[in-house]
Amino acid sequence: MAVWPSRICQRARAANRNVGWPADGEWEASVEVHQLRCFVAVAEESHFGRAADRLHLTPSPVSRAVRDLERELGAELFVRRYHQVELTPMGRDLLPQARDLLAGLDELKRQARTAAHGAPRVLHVGGTYLAPPALFDRVVALAEGVAAGRPVDIYEAPSAELIPDIESGAIEIALVHLPVDLTRLDSTTIARYRFLVAMRADDSLAAAAELKLADLAPRTLVAISPKVQPAAMNRLHDRLREAGITKFDQLPDSDLALVASHVRRSRSLALTLSPAAGGPSRVFDDPAFALVPLRDDGLDFTVGVIWRRDRAAAEPDVAALAEAVRRTWRDGPDFY
Repeated sequence: MAVWPSRICQRARAANRNVGWPADGEWEASVEVHQLRCFVAVAEESHFGRAADRLHLTPSPVSRAVRDLERELGAELFVRRYHQVELTPMGRDLLPQARDLLAGLDELKRQARTAAHGAPRVLHVGGTYLAPPALFDRVVALAEGVAAGRPVDIYEAPSAELIPDIESGAIEIALVHLPVDLTRLDSTTIARYRFLVAMRADDSLAAAAELKLADLAPRTLVAISPKVQPAAMNRLHDRLREAGITKFDQLPDSDLALVASHVRRSRSLALTLSPAAGGPSRVFDDPAFALVPLRDDGLDFTVGVIWRRDRAAAEPDVAALAEAVRRTWRDGPDFY
């Protein structure tokens, strides 16, 4: 939508003072490009029907667009006669400027298309910052290989934000926590988590060689917000409850620094990856904490790469990325 040039407004005011045209500061005409195209077509054809044919429309929407334009400007643009229309003085004044404005808009669109055609295609890759950084590094490296020197834009966000971006087409591929139960998306699992139990170094469980979920049942466990990735977190929390863990401290977000501080102050427990995985889990690489391996006990927490099936079928870049991911992890997921 374009705001009508002020000189047109001024001329329209001058032509319509006798009908109580609003004063400066009280009037603003907001004119749609569609209205201008209809006006120019009718002016050049001197006929609503022929103008409609030219615009591949029916006469009714063309007539309505012109009426809306006249209402916006507060001035009649045509004298309507049987089977013919004629421009009013205001219409004649408006016509060359409307042509200029439409020509300028068309040229702007042409330049934009030319620039877009000439610019290198950008690959957009998303990744959750809660996964081990080395995983995302490998996915980005694959994208850079497919791009072959073209730009690669990186987006880091929780999985719950990246999945809708994949659905909408904003990004081509993303590293997220699984599962993703959406039929139009495809995925490849590239990592599985081996959890450790984080606690204060003076905790009674700190001396254990390993722990089972049943060992945690009497204790309070810090629960990561489901907003990180609802399907993955809800599945994890369901498994914990099945094991008899019923006491949770729900923190407002997934910041592991906040989790570590809470463990230190409240003497609760938390699940984490080894600090050797890098990223946020390094917060527990501190003598104040002890980390004890957790026996699997049916926990299944995975990370994978997702993309849209229809884009992989239609776009060579997405297909190449998907194939590169599958080839890289053809022997199965990494373990962290």
